[in-house]
Amino acid sequence: MKRNMMITALLTPLLLAGAAYAQHDHSGHEGHKHQAVKKEAPAKAGKAAAAAKKAEAAYRKVTRAEIGKSAVCPVTGEKVKVDKDTISMSYKDRVYYFCCPGCDGSFAAEPEKYAVKEKAVKKKYVCPMGCAESDKPGRCPKCGMDLVEKKKEQPAAKKYSCPMGCVQSEKPGRCPKCGMDMKEKK
Repeated sequence: MKRNMMITALLTPLLLAGAAYAQHDHSGHEGHKHQAVKKEAPAKAGKAAAAAKKAEAAYRKVTRAEIGKSAVCPVTGEKVKVDKDTISMSYKDRVYYFCCPGCDGSFAAEPEKYAVKEKAVKKKYVCPMGCAESDKPGRCPKCGMDLVEKKKEQPAAKKYSCPMGCVQSEKPGRCPKCGMDMKEKK
């Protein structure tokens, strides 16, 4: 009895949300297809619901602040103009907006397949003496110094030198010692 009540409590909001979204206008994007959402047998539904509870996509209402924003449907890639009737779900601290009820069903069935993956920026670590480079911080295997994070490479400044070898400078002009024109060093 408790198990049936628990299943009903878990499924009721989804059923109500699905009925409310069935009225959504599907015009303008008839060209895409949706995967069939698998229906589980009632005996397996309880176990599957408990296993999926960890990371589950949840329906949510669009807030006033979100109305008017542009988004991209994670299932079809279509642009979506968010309004009060736009279907949205939250999954792993991110909000997703859908172009139609079929898309939210596909997303709910397999959220990991459609969820936006964060691009991991790999840091590089280098020895201050130029001995080594690594993906992890630590010590230089050659000289033992601490590796430091490599900064974005900036374009090298142009160098200018006197043809006679008197001076070097970062600015063009005349050599202050001999008066000759400074030449760009290559």
